[in-house]
Amino acid sequence: MRKIKSIVFVSMLVLLSSCNSDVFEEHEIGSNIIDKSTEVFSIDTFTVNSSTVKMDSVVTSNYSNVLLGKYKDPYFGNIKSDFYGEVDLQSAFTLRTLSSGDKVGVKFDSLIFIMYHQGSTMVNGRVNDHFHGDTLKEQSISIHRVTEDFEFPENVYAYNADDELEFDAEAIGSSVFVPKRYVNSIFDEARDKDPSAEKGGLRIKMDDALGLEIIDSVNNGSDIVKNGDDWSTYFKGIVLKAGDNNTAMFSYQTGVGMKMRLYYSDTEYTEAGVARFHDFPINKKSVNFSNYSSDFNSDEHDYMKKIGLIDELENDLPSTETNNLSFLQGGTGLMTKISIPHIENLNQMGLTGGILKAELVFSPQQNSYDEDFYPLPFSNFELYTTDKKNKFIGGVVDSRTNNIVTSTYVTNYKYLDESYYMFDLTDYVNQILLNGQKYDDALLISIPPSLIGNSMERLIIDNDKKSDTRIKLKVTYVVQN
Repeated sequence: MRKIKSIVFVSMLVLLSSCNSDVFEEHEIGSNIIDKSTEVFSIDTFTVNSSTVKMDSVVTSNYSNVLLGKYKDPYFGNIKSDFYGEVDLQSAFTLRTLSSGDKVGVKFDSLIFIMYHQGSTMVNGRVNDHFHGDTLKEQSISIHRVTEDFEFPENVYAYNADDELEFDAEAIGSSVFVPKRYVNSIFDEARDKDPSAEKGGLRIKMDDALGLEIIDSVNNGSDIVKNGDDWSTYFKGIVLKAGDNNTAMFSYQTGVGMKMRLYYSDTEYTEAGVARFHDFPINKKSVNFSNYSSDFNSDEHDYMKKIGLIDELENDLPSTETNNLSFLQGGTGLMTKISIPHIENLNQMGLTGGILKAELVFSPQQNSYDEDFYPLPFSNFELYTTDKKNKFIGGVVDSRTNNIVTSTYVTNYKYLDESYYMFDLTDYVNQILLNGQKYDDALLISIPPSLIGNSMERLIIDNDKKSDTRIKLKVTYVVQN
């Protein structure tokens, strides 16, 4: 426990929301036992300012799962994500050779695009179905042929949420369907040996003309279907586009879970007519990416338009301009900035004392989430230090684990609307008391940066100064008499 040499100022009484009790409680701090001469104060009336920050670029490439769909969020407006991906040859697609040396020709049957919704996972005791929006209505997806090479500009190593590539306006495949989350495909066991088929999936019929072109290349022995480089020159890739009237967004698998499949059969041979297929997978690649956007055009909350005007990371939007709310959103890179300007006043508590615990507490805005359509985030938030330019300076580290501090969701099962998020800031506050803080020092609450480009999670944080659920720094402070 550090020595505090300052005397107690009368003004500090304003900081105290609840003072010590006559009932003694024994606490352990390290190897020290607090005896009856120690008083315990609980303080939660610090000024906590909040604002919304928008990342200047959000990397959306090189993920194993991709976001696809469109829905209308009551706060963030129209949210849409399209996916751009290279289609691999996988292996040479050539004619079979008989023992006589003759080649067995093939004929075209059909060309199908197959994709699978990311399976449900259990996260922090909750089932994450990896979707947002209304899945009870019809959705549509169209497939378009990309006409531009998947290449990064010089000194750029990833695609971002606002990137696009040129593509043919005419679709080479489309589907209208009502998603069932688990099973939304027809599986013909006699013809299709897809190992993921029992998990459901979506099957979209593609243009016969493209399939016939590929079969002609096989029968002619073209390098297009023998060599991966020649194939990618011929067929650069696809973009999956969500329909304008869609009401939901899903996470879909790449790799084995997403592929273009060409069904064919042999000709002029004893096994003529036997169905076969060749898969062209969309594997995880650094060049595959999602184009993700929110227009912040809310019918209910006109102030959301201001978020669309945050065009640089150096700008932030105070919560006083957005109905005392701040925001987090995956895909678009919205983060909440927190500043606590008067932490050092704890040095004025007097005599000998120290921090027992410091917690940053924040709550979702009531009625801003819905477990059926807009669930609370499943990810634990992370906390970073920042400055007036809103740059990531470093993670706030827990000295016990040497890891970045993450949030805990504290559930009040009796009154669910009184549940809240909490960060343990004990180490952070103690460091400020030891070393001080600069005027511009602040914190960023963020969806983990490694996930933010592949996340549809969102949170609306209440910071109305008159509200019981405003953002608070709760400090338990001990003073030895």
